Amino acid sequence: MTSANADLLDPESGPFRIGLIADIQYADMDDGTDFAGTEQRHFRNSLRIAEAAVSCWNDTGVNAVVQLGDLIDGCNRQADASKTALQAVLSVLERSIVRRFDLIGNHELYNIRRPELPTSGLNCFGADGLTYYAVHIGSHWEAIFLDPYEFALIGFPMDHPNYLRAKSVIEQHNPQVFKDDGPPDWFSGLPEEKHRYVPFNGSVSPEQLAWLEKALVQAAADGRRTLIFTHIPLFRPATKPKTTVWNCDELLAVIHRHTDTVVAVLAGHDHEGGYAVDPVGVHHITMNSALTANVGTDCFAILELYNDGWARFVAHGRACVESGTCGQGQAYPELLLTRGEGNNEAPLAQLVAMGFDRDVALAALESAAGDVNAAVSILSG
Repeated sequence: MTSANADLLDPESGPFRIGLIADIQYADMDDGTDFAGTEQRHFRNSLRIAEAAVSCWNDTGVNAVVQLGDLIDGCNRQADASKTALQAVLSVLERSIVRRFDLIGNHELYNIRRPELPTSGLNCFGADGLTYYAVHIGSHWEAIFLDPYEFALIGFPMDHPNYLRAKSVIEQHNPQVFKDDGPPDWFSGLPEEKHRYVPFNGSVSPEQLAWLEKALVQAAADGRRTLIFTHIPLFRPATKPKTTVWNCDELLAVIHRHTDTVVAVLAGHDHEGGYAVDPVGVHHITMNSALTANVGTDCFAILELYNDGWARFVAHGRACVESGTCGQGQAYPELLLTRGEGNNEAPLAQLVAMGFDRDVALAALESAAGDVNAAVSILSG
C-alpha cells in the first residue's frame, strides 16, 4: 500500500504547481459511446492525452500530480483486461517524477474490489490506511482528498455493512434502481433533486464528515488555505443533478463553516465539466474527461498555488467548460481562484482580492489593456 500524506515541500521558486487530469478511462478498445449512445468515447486516445499531460507537467516542473479518478474504463472488466489496462496507464503516469495522488472513482470500483486497492498501484490511501486524508502543500496550503464512495453499491460485497447502508439510501430515494422487470430507467418520474441517487454515485460516512470538520479546523488554525479533491462533484451548478455526491448537502454545510480557509473544490466524474462559485465564495471546478476529448486535442491542467492564498487553474485543451452546456460551451483557458470572487468580477476587484496593491494592480491592468490574466502575469513576474 502506498501512503500519500507525507508533507510536500515548498518549491525553490515560483508557485507550487499541481498537474491535474480527470476520467482518463483508458481501454485498449475501438472508440464507442456511453450507454445512451450520445457521448463519443475515444478509449485509446485518452492514453495519448495522458502521455501529453505527463510530458507537459515534466517540462513545466510541476511539484505534484492529482489524478481525479476513473483511470480505466469499466468495459475492461467485461474483457478481463482490468490489470493490463491499469498497468498501461500507470506506466505512463509513473513517467512523472513527482508524487501522484489518485482518487477513487466509480470505474476504479467496477474494476478493482476494495480489498485489492492497496496492492493495485493506485496511491489512494493516507498513512492511517483510510481513503480520505489531508496533506500539507508547502508552507501555506492544505490538500484534502475525499472518498465519496464510502457508502456505495459498487466496490463492496452485497452483505457488507457499507453496501447495505447504501442500499437503504437508494431504496428510500430511488427504489426503481432495484426493479427486476427489464432494463432499469433510473430517472423515470424521479424529481430532479433526487437524480443523484443512482448507483454510479455514493456518499461519505458520518465519520468522514466529522474528520473533514476537524481537518478544516486544523488548516485554519495553521493559517493554510485549502483545496478539496473529490471524484464526484459537490455543487450542482458546477455539474449536473445526476453527478453529485448523495449527501453533498452535508459536505457543503461543513465546507461553508470554514469559508476563510476553503478556496476550491476540484472534481471529475461529469465528463462534460463545469464551473461555478457557490454562495459563500468557494470555487467548484469539474474537469472535463480526457476520454471524450476530440482526437488531436488535449484535456488536462496545471494548478498554480501562490503563498498569499490565491490560485490559478491553467487549462490545456478543453479541460473545464461552462456548466450546463453538454460540454459544448465556453472553455476556460484560465480560472483565477480567490476567496469570494468569481471569474466574472471586475478585473481590478479580482486583483485587489488576490492581495495586490490597488494602484499597482491598476497600472498592470492598463499595461495589459484590461486583460486580467495578463495583468496577473505582470504582477507575478
